[in-house]
Amino acid sequence: MQPGPLPQTDITCASLMLRPLSPYDEDAVLEARNDPEVRRWTGVPVPFTRDAHRLVCETAPAGWRDGTSAGFGVFDATTAQLLGLVWLHRIGGGEATVAYLTTPTGRGRGVATEAVSALCRWGFGALGLERIGWQCMVGNWTSRAVAQKVGFTVEGVARRAYDQRGTRVDDWFGSLLATDPMTDTRALPSPPVLTDGVVTLRGWSPADAADCARTCDDPLTARWLPVPTPYTLDDAVSYVSSYIPGAWADGTAAELAVTDAETGELLGAMGLKLGNRRFGYGEIGYWTAPWARGRGVAGRGAALSTHWGLEVLGLCRVELLAEVDNLASQRVADKAGFVREGVARAARLDRDGGAQDFVLFSRVRDD
Repeated sequence: MQPGPLPQTDITCASLMLRPLSPYDEDAVLEARNDPEVRRWTGVPVPFTRDAHRLVCETAPAGWRDGTSAGFGVFDATTAQLLGLVWLHRIGGGEATVAYLTTPTGRGRGVATEAVSALCRWGFGALGLERIGWQCMVGNWTSRAVAQKVGFTVEGVARRAYDQRGTRVDDWFGSLLATDPMTDTRALPSPPVLTDGVVTLRGWSPADAADCARTCDDPLTARWLPVPTPYTLDDAVSYVSSYIPGAWADGTAAELAVTDAETGELLGAMGLKLGNRRFGYGEIGYWTAPWARGRGVAGRGAALSTHWGLEVLGLCRVELLAEVDNLASQRVADKAGFVREGVARAARLDRDGGAQDFVLFSRVRDD
């Protein structure tokens, strides 16, 4: 593509309209840029005040005129409400870099995925781009998931690559090529919602950290699980906000919260370890909150998670290992439909480095 003015255009999607920003959008852009989540993951000035006028009336039009950037507001096609912003930056030499944000109203609706997908198709088609780059701060799992759902390949980590208001932070980076199929590149699908009417399994939320800490600091939980002792709120926040989304992203584990189907109260945890998924099997693990014990929570959760692993992830076998002295865990295996196969000798090391025997159970797709 030769340098020069870009033809301003609208892009229509299934439920969205993308159009170049106008002065009438200034107030909505100001509100969007001052949203706490936008501040958290971008380098926008705090507070974002006159910058909104500069962005809408100067920066965005200049990018269109000189052919270096194409900025769009993302609007609800029915109500015309601003739901986000998408941008192609640094256009030139057959490539560009994508950036995007959504407003609180636009979140959880697939807005970013739909808008970024449409923008990339326009960039490849109308602008003749060969490559579109992407980057976001490490830890911004939502932005990473959007990029991967569109078809971007995450290529690595650029250390201290982004200056966020005077502090340099790490960035993930990746790309989408014009020849890529634009299909989901995530190792696992989004966390499902699974229910039997009594318990519901769902993705973890930061709001679950306090109950997670209460459970994992419980003596009985600590007896059977290799968790830190004492287990603090900081441990729980790290588990919920870093370990779990990281495991979903790299495909090593599918961790779900077990909740009461009626009240939403956290009752436990259910996880499928998937390090051997390529060989067709996984391993299930779980814990139950002290206030939920004796209610069959773990058995119900294990049955739901195992069925999902076999049917949706295509596993042919799910294993369950319970210490030989952990009779409660063995009862869970029975209730969840697992078949006892025997005792695996010295199957795991305990927190002191001693080898422990475990009872091995399994469920296979034909059970």
